[in-house]
Amino acid sequence: MTAAIEGYLADLDRALRGPRRAKASLLREARDSLVDAAEAYTETGLTPEAAARHAVDDFGDVARIAPDYQAELALAQGRRTALLVFATLIAQPPIWHLVEWIGGEPDPLPGLASFLDTLVSWLGALTIVVTLVVVWTFGTGTRRRGSTRLGGTRLGSTPWRTRLTGLFACAVAVAFSAIGLLLALVGPGTGLLAHARIPLALVFLILPMLLVARDGARCLATARAATTSR
Repeated sequence: MTAAIEGYLADLDRALRGPRRAKASLLREARDSLVDAAEAYTETGLTPEAAARHAVDDFGDVARIAPDYQAELALAQGRRTALLVFATLIAQPPIWHLVEWIGGEPDPLPGLASFLDTLVSWLGALTIVVTLVVVWTFGTGTRRRGSTRLGGTRLGSTPWRTRLTGLFACAVAVAFSAIGLLLALVGPGTGLLAHARIPLALVFLILPMLLVARDGARCLATARAATTSR
């Protein structure tokens, strides 16, 4: 690969912000396109460096093509965050049912613990449904909306959708962390379970929710980059 192509890809890399794997895939596609174009120019008799410069010129200025690439990264980040929210919430019921079974908790729970347990169950089910809809909008749904195409995907409305997903993920992390900690504090339990409830909540609930909040913040940053690059 020539210096002209390497320099162009380095500039494009610096201009983009988003998930590493998705970003690497986009840069690899750009590199392959540039190399193919340069090889075609070489076959016309140009030197490798001249052919590479022509390929870069044909590909377009980084400032012109970066917005579409950034929108693609915003799409990838939004979908990744929604899937993380889904995976985190879908794993919670079996974990806590196992904890309740091992600890011999009463069913139903008494008092405030019963209300919080019912609340988190309904909120969890609703959030899972919403998350599946969000995943769909970043998959099949995105291909039916918007105005700009890149690689067959419509991206015109991606930044605001990614921003909403980031806000949704942060709200989910805060709400379920707060309810879960409160439930751990007021829940019944004797012996080992009474002492282990908070540590278990920290490991199996708070830590995953911190990861959800981190991805939510990344959604906001990626969406902001997609908006400002246009």
